Amino acid sequence: MMYYYLISSLPKLEFNENTLSRDQLDETLELITRNLTDDDLVLLKCLLHEHDNQNLLSVLFHEYHDFDIQAIHRPFSIPLEVLQNYRREFSALPDYVLNYLNDHSGTFSSLTMREMEQTLNRYLLEYIQGIDHPFLNTYYSWTFGLKQAIAEANLNSFDSLKTNSEAREPSFPTTRTLHDLTEPREITSQMQPLMESSDLEAIERKVDQYYWQFAGSWQDPFSTDQVLAYVVKLQRLYCRRRIVSTGEADRSPFESLVAKIKEKRSSPKIPIV
Repeated sequence: MMYYYLISSLPKLEFNENTLSRDQLDETLELITRNLTDDDLVLLKCLLHEHDNQNLLSVLFHEYHDFDIQAIHRPFSIPLEVLQNYRREFSALPDYVLNYLNDHSGTFSSLTMREMEQTLNRYLLEYIQGIDHPFLNTYYSWTFGLKQAIAEANLNSFDSLKTNSEAREPSFPTTRTLHDLTEPREITSQMQPLMESSDLEAIERKVDQYYWQFAGSWQDPFSTDQVLAYVVKLQRLYCRRRIVSTGEADRSPFESLVAKIKEKRSSPKIPIV
């Protein structure tokens, strides 16, 4: 599908852009959602499921581990009230979430938060693999490598963190190779000094840069892939405006975690960042 009118109507997103309000971001995402075909809307939701997972885990962590993640991850495809009432709103949940809940509903209290997160992410990746769309396969394969590279930088910076031995690279059926992207080893070397400095703004900005680089690698004008690449950028702008709903004033969960690491206070059930 080609989206000449839609892409021409979208506001231009710049890496240094910091003026769009949350309402403007919502309006832009709504414009995209209204104009996609049903099949392409499924692909868009697959991108947003990354945040749906985090919001579902927030609900489950609070219910089973009395831990409030605090931050609402936007944009999402599943309303927060649906996730909070997942036992009664199951018809509104995607299949991979239903399978996850059905398979593990009796074991959540015995699983660590890390195990719950890793398992849910595995269900999502298997769901994406089943759809077998080149953009989604490439995106999730790339984000897995990015997160592993950042995790390695964390491990190199903080000796107290344990190696995540359970994570394994997903095998996607068809993945497009984008040769102009930064290699994982280089990402680790670039991120490690930032991790050691604990400069949260610089860390976020560097991660934004990697996502921007990925989105800019898709040069198919007016195509579905170009719309999805635009949404990747839009997601990062949302992340810059993430709302902290409760907890320490003006302090995000990540900032709280960094403070605990610095003060050498234990966080035995902290999930993967």
